[in-house]
Amino acid sequence: MNVRRLPGFMYHYKTATILVFSMVLLIVYLLLHWGIMCTNLEAWRHVSNVCSTHRKGDAIGILCDPLCAERGIHSLACETLHAGKEAVFSAHWEATRLVFKASRTKTTAEQFESLYWTDASGMKHFPSEEDFGNMIRDLVVSKLNVTLARHQLERLTRLRTHRVETEPTRRQLEMENLWPLLQENEYLISILYEDRDIFPQLIGTCGTFYAVEYVRPIETPTTVLALSDSKPEWAKRLKLAVMILDLLEELDTNFPEPIHLCDVKINHFGLPLGGQKLKFLDLDAAFPKTIISRITSDKKACKRHEDCDYFDCRTVCSKNKRCESPVLNNNLQIVCEKIFLGWTLSGTIIIPGLLMSEHTTSTLAVLLRQCANPAGDIEHLPRAAVPDSLKTRLYNMLHEMEQEIAASV
Repeated sequence: MNVRRLPGFMYHYKTATILVFSMVLLIVYLLLHWGIMCTNLEAWRHVSNVCSTHRKGDAIGILCDPLCAERGIHSLACETLHAGKEAVFSAHWEATRLVFKASRTKTTAEQFESLYWTDASGMKHFPSEEDFGNMIRDLVVSKLNVTLARHQLERLTRLRTHRVETEPTRRQLEMENLWPLLQENEYLISILYEDRDIFPQLIGTCGTFYAVEYVRPIETPTTVLALSDSKPEWAKRLKLAVMILDLLEELDTNFPEPIHLCDVKINHFGLPLGGQKLKFLDLDAAFPKTIISRITSDKKACKRHEDCDYFDCRTVCSKNKRCESPVLNNNLQIVCEKIFLGWTLSGTIIIPGLLMSEHTTSTLAVLLRQCANPAGDIEHLPRAAVPDSLKTRLYNMLHEMEQEIAASV
């Protein structure tokens, strides 16, 4: 079509033009809303808002001055795929790269508990230090089923600042900044388990924003071309698979109770810049087993098993149409199904996963299928945990293959 005739075409087909234009706007809005697409303008807008709050004296934290006054934090860049978050953007602070995060604003009704109460004259009444500590204890038990040690409670009751606030007004402001952060699974886990090296390290806060170390998400081909790759590439895949299994083992054994990953994607695993230890990035979807059981059993009446699922964590819908706990599958089952094998339809692999290649042996392929569906359920999504014996066989096989391939290349 001649470009010069486009205005006339649009005039004669106004309805179709408006419809197409509206659809394009809707698609762009949804891509931005779901975090699939973003712009750096969003990152600057979020910084402008939090710095405005900081200048008013309502936002505090060790990152406020570098972010707002000193301009020591720079090179802001938006980060995609952050459903559930109001903001996720990366930045540089001197030689350190970090990721800022903030959750979507919640109404008072959606929060666990109000921090303070307001009297008829509008004056805020804050909890005592003892009451604030008890509120945090109850919150952590509710969210993570963890009883806090004294040093953990002390860490959670204070922002990471250079001094302990004792002046009443400043301390109340600190509580106001802390309370929204404490509602975040990622913030809590980052502090409670900051001695572990399988989660990104918390660096600091400013208002309701918190920043963690930047960890580069793992990327892997997800096309049919991935079925054909070189030996060095296959060696990298095997090494990554072994690292994922090591991380899952830590989640199963090194915590008060097993941590379930309920939203498993390859880009939710990552390596720190210059690091060799794999980390899990989506802590909003990481819960102790007890908490997942509570979430699913609290649901209303169900009709199908899928009605009782919490993302990838799966329970069952009983004969009396209620969700039963506990969670039936485990992290390894989900990883085998969604990462190692890839996307399947009617038992056929449509998009190959990390361990599906021309180098995949028939023995490994069989083991992966058993791992992805331990009970062999062909009617529903797999709802069984991978047995320890199968886990050991898979780990040993992958470790041996990785050592042999690495030696040959």
